[in-house]
Amino acid sequence: MRIVGQILAYAAFAAVLGALSVWPQYRLLADGQAIVSLTFSHAGQRIEPCRRRSQEELDALPPNMRRPDDCPRARHAIEVQMRLDDELLYSGTQAPSGLWQDGKATVYTRTTVNAGERQLFVAMNDSGPDSGFDYVLRRELNIEPGRNVVITFDDLRAEFIIE
Repeated sequence: MRIVGQILAYAAFAAVLGALSVWPQYRLLADGQAIVSLTFSHAGQRIEPCRRRSQEELDALPPNMRRPDDCPRARHAIEVQMRLDDELLYSGTQAPSGLWQDGKATVYTRTTVNAGERQLFVAMNDSGPDSGFDYVLRRELNIEPGRNVVITFDDLRAEFIIE
Protein backbone atom coordinates (compact mmCIF):
# COMPACT_ATOMS: atom_id res chain seq x y z
CA MET A 1 0.00 0.00 0.00
CA ARG A 2 2.86 2.34 0.84
CA ILE A 3 4.51 1.78 -2.54
CA VAL A 4 1.24 2.48 -4.39
CA GLY A 5 0.89 5.75 -2.41
CA GLN A 6 4.45 6.76 -3.34
CA ILE A 7 3.81 6.00 -7.01
CA LEU A 8 0.61 8.10 -6.97
CA ALA A 9 2.43 10.98 -5.21
CA TYR A 10 5.29 10.89 -7.75
CA ALA A 11 2.81 10.73 -10.64
CA ALA A 12 0.87 13.72 -9.27
CA PHE A 13 4.11 15.67 -8.80
CA ALA A 14 5.23 14.84 -12.36
CA ALA A 15 1.82 15.88 -13.75
CA VAL A 16 1.95 19.24 -11.94
CA LEU A 17 5.54 19.80 -13.06
CA GLY A 18 4.65 18.92 -16.66
CA ALA A 19 1.64 21.25 -16.64
CA LEU A 20 3.67 24.16 -15.25
CA SER A 21 6.36 23.68 -17.91
CA VAL A 22 3.92 24.58 -20.71
CA TRP A 23 1.38 26.76 -18.92
CA PRO A 24 0.99 29.69 -18.52
CA GLN A 25 2.59 30.62 -21.82
CA TYR A 26 5.15 33.40 -21.76
CA ARG A 27 5.46 35.65 -24.79
CA LEU A 28 8.36 38.04 -25.08
CA LEU A 29 6.67 40.08 -27.80
CA ALA A 30 3.10 40.84 -28.78
CA ASP A 31 1.83 39.79 -32.20
CA GLY A 32 3.29 41.92 -35.00
CA GLN A 33 6.26 43.17 -32.98
CA ALA A 34 10.01 42.72 -33.30
CA ILE A 35 13.18 43.88 -31.55
CA VAL A 36 15.84 46.22 -32.95
CA SER A 37 19.17 46.10 -31.11
CA LEU A 38 22.10 48.47 -31.61
CA THR A 39 25.28 47.15 -30.02
CA PHE A 40 28.96 47.85 -30.65
CA SER A 41 32.20 49.19 -29.19
CA HIS A 42 34.19 51.76 -31.13
CA ALA A 43 37.15 54.01 -30.38
CA GLY A 44 36.68 57.61 -31.46
CA GLN A 45 39.33 59.55 -33.35
CA ARG A 46 42.26 60.98 -31.39
CA ILE A 47 41.66 64.48 -30.05
CA GLU A 48 45.13 65.54 -31.19
CA PRO A 49 46.93 63.92 -34.13
CA CYS A 50 50.26 62.15 -33.74
CA ARG A 51 53.36 64.17 -34.49
CA ARG A 52 56.89 63.15 -35.43
CA ARG A 53 59.55 64.03 -32.82
CA SER A 54 62.67 65.83 -33.94
CA GLN A 55 66.11 64.31 -33.40
CA GLU A 56 66.81 66.86 -30.63
CA GLU A 57 63.66 65.81 -28.78
CA LEU A 58 64.59 62.13 -29.10
CA ASP A 59 68.11 62.77 -27.78
CA ALA A 60 66.68 64.54 -24.72
CA LEU A 61 64.60 61.51 -23.77
CA PRO A 62 65.90 58.46 -21.87
CA PRO A 63 66.82 55.59 -24.23
CA ASN A 64 63.83 53.46 -23.24
CA MET A 65 61.37 56.24 -24.14
CA ARG A 66 62.70 57.18 -27.58
CA ARG A 67 59.69 56.53 -29.76
CA PRO A 68 59.74 58.56 -32.97
CA ASP A 69 56.01 59.42 -32.77
CA ASP A 70 54.32 61.37 -30.00
CA CYS A 71 50.66 60.34 -29.90
CA PRO A 72 48.37 61.84 -27.26
CA ARG A 73 46.07 59.15 -25.91
CA ALA A 74 42.74 60.94 -25.41
CA ARG A 75 39.94 60.21 -27.88
CA HIS A 76 36.69 61.91 -28.82
CA ALA A 77 33.39 60.67 -27.46
CA ILE A 78 31.10 59.05 -30.01
CA GLU A 79 27.64 60.37 -30.81
CA VAL A 80 25.10 57.88 -32.15
CA GLN A 81 21.57 58.26 -33.51
CA MET A 82 19.14 55.56 -34.61
CA ARG A 83 15.77 56.26 -36.22
CA LEU A 84 13.10 53.97 -37.60
CA ASP A 85 10.93 55.85 -40.07
CA ASP A 86 10.71 59.26 -38.36
CA GLU A 87 10.76 57.88 -34.81
CA LEU A 88 13.93 58.48 -32.80
CA LEU A 89 14.81 55.18 -31.12
CA TYR A 90 18.19 56.16 -29.67
CA SER A 91 20.31 59.27 -29.41
CA GLY A 92 23.31 59.40 -27.14
CA THR A 93 26.91 60.37 -26.62
CA GLN A 94 29.26 57.80 -25.10
CA ALA A 95 32.60 58.78 -23.57
CA PRO A 96 35.66 56.64 -24.23
CA SER A 97 36.61 54.14 -21.56
CA GLY A 98 39.91 53.95 -19.76
CA LEU A 99 41.83 55.98 -17.22
CA TRP A 100 43.21 58.31 -19.90
CA GLN A 101 40.00 58.20 -21.96
CA ASP A 102 41.77 56.29 -24.70
CA GLY A 103 39.60 53.18 -24.96
CA LYS A 104 36.49 52.21 -26.83
CA ALA A 105 33.05 53.63 -26.13
CA THR A 106 30.27 51.06 -25.91
CA VAL A 107 26.71 51.48 -27.17
CA TYR A 108 23.90 49.05 -26.37
CA THR A 109 20.21 49.67 -26.81
CA ARG A 110 17.28 47.37 -27.49
CA THR A 111 13.84 48.56 -28.58
CA THR A 112 10.56 46.84 -29.35
CA VAL A 113 9.05 48.02 -32.65
CA ASN A 114 6.16 47.17 -34.94
CA ALA A 115 7.10 44.73 -37.70
CA GLY A 116 6.79 45.52 -41.40
CA GLU A 117 8.49 47.65 -44.05
CA ARG A 118 10.46 50.30 -42.19
CA GLN A 119 13.10 52.90 -43.09
CA LEU A 120 16.20 52.56 -40.87
CA PHE A 121 18.70 55.38 -40.24
CA VAL A 122 21.80 54.88 -38.07
CA ALA A 123 24.58 57.46 -37.82
CA MET A 124 27.74 57.92 -35.77
CA ASN A 125 30.14 60.80 -35.23
CA ASP A 126 33.56 59.90 -33.81
CA SER A 127 35.62 62.96 -34.78
CA GLY A 128 34.35 65.67 -32.46
CA PRO A 129 31.22 67.67 -31.76
CA ASP A 130 31.73 70.25 -34.52
CA SER A 131 31.71 67.78 -37.42
CA GLY A 132 28.71 65.98 -38.90
CA PHE A 133 28.14 62.26 -38.90
CA ASP A 134 31.16 60.28 -40.10
CA TYR A 135 29.32 56.99 -40.70
CA VAL A 136 25.72 56.70 -41.92
CA LEU A 137 23.50 53.75 -42.75
CA ARG A 138 20.16 54.23 -44.52
CA ARG A 139 18.28 51.10 -45.46
CA GLU A 140 14.77 49.89 -46.17
CA LEU A 141 14.09 46.92 -43.87
CA ASN A 142 11.41 44.28 -43.92
CA ILE A 143 11.26 43.44 -40.22
CA GLU A 144 9.52 40.12 -39.63
CA PRO A 145 7.37 39.65 -36.51
CA GLY A 146 9.29 38.06 -33.64
CA ARG A 147 12.68 38.79 -35.21
CA ASN A 148 15.62 40.44 -33.43
CA VAL A 149 17.40 42.79 -35.86
CA VAL A 150 20.94 43.44 -34.59
CA ILE A 151 22.94 46.42 -35.86
CA THR A 152 26.68 46.45 -35.22
CA PHE A 153 29.65 48.48 -36.43
CA ASP A 154 32.59 46.81 -38.18
CA ASP A 155 35.79 48.76 -37.44
CA LEU A 156 37.75 47.08 -40.23
CA ARG A 157 35.26 47.94 -42.97
CA ALA A 158 34.18 51.18 -41.23
CA GLU A 159 30.48 50.54 -41.75
CA PHE A 160 27.33 49.49 -39.95
CA ILE A 161 26.19 45.89 -40.43
CA ILE A 162 22.69 44.49 -40.03
CA GLU A 163 22.50 40.91 -38.77
